[in-house]
Amino acid sequence: MARIALIGPGAIGGTAAGALLQTGRHDLAICANRRFDKLTVTRSDSGEALSWPAKVVTRPDEVSPMDWVLLAVKSHQTAGAGDWLKATVGPNTKLAVLQNGVEHRERVRPLVPPSAPIVPVVVQMPAQRTAPGEIATYGQTLLIVGDDVASREFAALFDGSSMKVQTDADFHTREWEKLCLNAASGSLITLTMNPDCIATTPGMRDLCKAIVDECIAVGRADGATFADGFAENLTTMLAARTGNRGNSMYYDRRDGKKLEWDARNGVIVRLGKKYGVPTPVSDVLVPLLRALDPKP
Repeated sequence: MARIALIGPGAIGGTAAGALLQTGRHDLAICANRRFDKLTVTRSDSGEALSWPAKVVTRPDEVSPMDWVLLAVKSHQTAGAGDWLKATVGPNTKLAVLQNGVEHRERVRPLVPPSAPIVPVVVQMPAQRTAPGEIATYGQTLLIVGDDVASREFAALFDGSSMKVQTDADFHTREWEKLCLNAASGSLITLTMNPDCIATTPGMRDLCKAIVDECIAVGRADGATFADGFAENLTTMLAARTGNRGNSMYYDRRDGKKLEWDARNGVIVRLGKKYGVPTPVSDVLVPLLRALDPKP
């Protein structure tokens, strides 16, 4: 049994929390803004709903350093979770970061003890939080981690659950592949507020591929290795999708919330400048996305 704190029970965190509770093996504290008594995860394909009693804490002084902490707030909310991290991450705590982007370690390292191992996690989890403690999933959930000791220990936390956790020796490439998807589809869907825009709007497929090409160029400069034809295959897949539900950034714009544009698109511009890789498309997209953030 592990003592685990999960910070941020939204769509991603709530789904992960449900899988941990499903194992029946852990002492899980869910760190949230609002208290709820149970966690329910419903599979939309089958209608099956699983519920578990939930131990929810709403103040950092209600918790202490854990064996594991899973940080599942959105990337731009990381600093705001600093008090939770201070309370739950001790020198020997392992921290898993379930976020978008390729800068998991860089975001959290200033907020935790230098000795705490950090496990970055690529999340492929079509899910939506419908109410506090209520999550709907829309397909296979998958977490991808590296193939080091701490990452394998993270994967073992989910043994006995329906959550698939995959270890991969080339994790760095996997996180850049996911960034290509997020950078292209997330930005275009959010800017147009049309989940089917890549498939239905003339010229959007070419723009989508240009974003992916740019992301690949920066990713290669950062050490990722992409298969031949990756950009064309990803673009073809995105252009064939219709009937989409949107993505988290789409819903955040709809609801007037701050957007995760920096981890998805801003990073391409920043690392492009670092490596001397031109990013003309992202140079235009990023200011447009930034302008959509609600004014303070």
